[in-house]
Amino acid sequence: MMLNRDYPYMYARVSAKKAKLLEKRDYEELWKMQPNGIARKLGEEDYKEDIDELGSEHDGVTLVELALMRNLSRTMKHLVEISPDKKIKTVIETYLRRYDILSIKRLLRWKKGGEEGELTSFLLPVGRYTVEEFKELSQKEFEEIVDEIEFPESKIDYQDKIRNREDLRKLERDLDRAYYEDLNSIKNSTGSKWFDEFIEREIEYENTKIALRLKNQGLEAEEIKEWLVSGEQKQLVEKVIGSKNIEEAIEAVERGTETIIRRKSSIEEVEHRLEIERLRKALKDVHIEPLSATSILGYIVAKITEVKNLRMLIRAKETGIQNEETIKQKLVVA
Repeated sequence: MMLNRDYPYMYARVSAKKAKLLEKRDYEELWKMQPNGIARKLGEEDYKEDIDELGSEHDGVTLVELALMRNLSRTMKHLVEISPDKKIKTVIETYLRRYDILSIKRLLRWKKGGEEGELTSFLLPVGRYTVEEFKELSQKEFEEIVDEIEFPESKIDYQDKIRNREDLRKLERDLDRAYYEDLNSIKNSTGSKWFDEFIEREIEYENTKIALRLKNQGLEAEEIKEWLVSGEQKQLVEKVIGSKNIEEAIEAVERGTETIIRRKSSIEEVEHRLEIERLRKALKDVHIEPLSATSILGYIVAKITEVKNLRMLIRAKETGIQNEETIKQKLVVA
């Protein structure tokens, strides 16, 4: 693939952004702080502009939450803006669509659940939809929200893929399948084997997590396959599905990945270890093929993981329900 002359510029910017990501020692410092202290600390880091602009009207948990969402949205928008060509821009926009889908699913659950809880607390506005647009959607009825799900820039007709509009679980599955078909459609678009492997790995992680959860619920192999996001299964997913029980399935995950799993681990713990492995591999991708979409997506995974960690940390500090050790165990830190 002929290299666009602006690729080195974008890689330099992404490398600079990666250097600002929080490390384990930063989290160790944040664990000891209260919400206002966390806000001050983040105001010294990559979140300074957002903390400064919002600090006159907000403080504590609200300030951190709003600053994190604003920073994440601004960062992802900037990546799209500095994309050197349409191909890379399409790759980034398609990958970020997963968070539009995630937010839409959460919005639909919120609607079905009687609109309990603060809407913005579970949104990740980094793709096509802004917080304001999600708020507008939230004023509509459940069926109206479903009818308005669309991504004009995508090759996939999401409305055509929605087969179940009443059963929320099946509706969520339809949206996930549409998204992963969307993601798979850009494979082979960059001429990079690392990028193709990145996409395959993302699909494998998702299918593995689904298979583990359903195996734990006692579903049979054919039933599990009906809920996977893609019909193409890697060997690891096939082994999990074909396992006799959940213990054997977890052993298959440990043998088939670089994940170290403690004996008698819960499904939540196994998923957590898989997320850490996913993050480590994404960060590794940043260096393997620097002038490519793979390095950009590696940074995106790391940045979104950081924001998720910080949101979880600040909420735990606010409620005081979880102790420090519990918080540490839930953070995804490579």
